Amino acid sequence: MGTHNVKGTAYAVAAVVFAGAASAVASASLSATLTGYAAGGFEQVGFNSTLGWDSGTAVTLWSVRAQQHAFSESNGNQFLSWCAEVYQGVAQGSTYTFDVVAPEQAPGGDVAPGPMGAIKAVAARDLFARWINPANGFVNGGMADRDAKSAAFQIVLWEITHENFTANSAQGVLSQMSLTTGAFRADIGGETAAWYAAIVQSLGANGFQTVGLEGLTDEFAQDQLRLVAVPAPAALALAGLAGLASGRRRR
Repeated sequence: MGTHNVKGTAYAVAAVVFAGAASAVASASLSATLTGYAAGGFEQVGFNSTLGWDSGTAVTLWSVRAQQHAFSESNGNQFLSWCAEVYQGVAQGSTYTFDVVAPEQAPGGDVAPGPMGAIKAVAARDLFARWINPANGFVNGGMADRDAKSAAFQIVLWEITHENFTANSAQGVLSQMSLTTGAFRADIGGETAAWYAAIVQSLGANGFQTVGLEGLTDEFAQDQLRLVAVPAPAALALAGLAGLASGRRRR
């Protein structure tokens, strides 16, 4: 699982991936090993499940890996996924048995925030449809700004899955999104903040788009969300290089 440095102490935090099966219950399971991390970076985020979407109460922020996860299944298939739970974890080199579920049922509910439900899933599908390249699983666009754009994408996804929205429509959810109030918070700047604003502004434009998503849930590990059937061996090789480069920069 990714480690996150908070006040000099390393904390493990979970990663999220979206599931796209149509059933409300797990229709299958898969065994997958976390092999590394792709684009993204560490960002300051926090979550307090007891707060309403418009609460101004302070939330403790932690340095969290806002980054794609690279997995290899037991049958050799490789895939990229996104974290759906901030405060669960997965460990690089460890193998997990995930239930494959509809995105509405992710995260799995073993820890907060619990399943996102139908309204949030509309926003999540729109997010993936607009910003993830189905050919390789990465965010759309070139390499130059991929880390900032990926971190922003993950933060938008966390806000969708974690915030205690009261809206009764996906459009209403968008109107209640804010990183400075509510249960989910983030302190971001620079390119990441600019891409966050661009991503949020794009959602729902000319109607909500849809795409095949699936959630991967595990009672004892960080739940994930991913596009359905996006095998990307070449992309994952690049992801490994990106992870190494990121590690060198941090050291």
